[in-house]
Amino acid sequence: MIGKIYWSVFPFYDSKNNCNAFKKRPVLVIAGPRNNDYTVLPISSVTKKQNLDADYDFELDITKYPKLNLSKICYLRTHKQTIVHQASLTSLICDFKTEYLDLYLDAMALFEKFEKEVIDSAVN
Repeated sequence: MIGKIYWSVFPFYDSKNNCNAFKKRPVLVIAGPRNNDYTVLPISSVTKKQNLDADYDFELDITKYPKLNLSKICYLRTHKQTIVHQASLTSLICDFKTEYLDLYLDAMALFEKFEKEVIDSAVN
């Protein structure tokens, strides 16, 4: 499952209805399983561009990478890793690592850069 993009069910706060809700969103599996959980990076269209992180949001342009099977330009949120239970991974979207190995390696390098920054700031 590592390197594959799946649909996953995610909780979010629905500010219009002032309640917690759920939505399906694509995620990239980067580690696991451990106790039936996987570490993933969310993929989002990020409607408010001011919310993009200039350093760590990795653009996935559907015109350049059509095999990702995304409906619009999205961003791999390399600084927002999270854990999902295997039951939350509903269906395979794309084998990112196989289809676009160079792009996958670039994304993982950016993720590792963020991880190093976090560790360095915790040590200092």
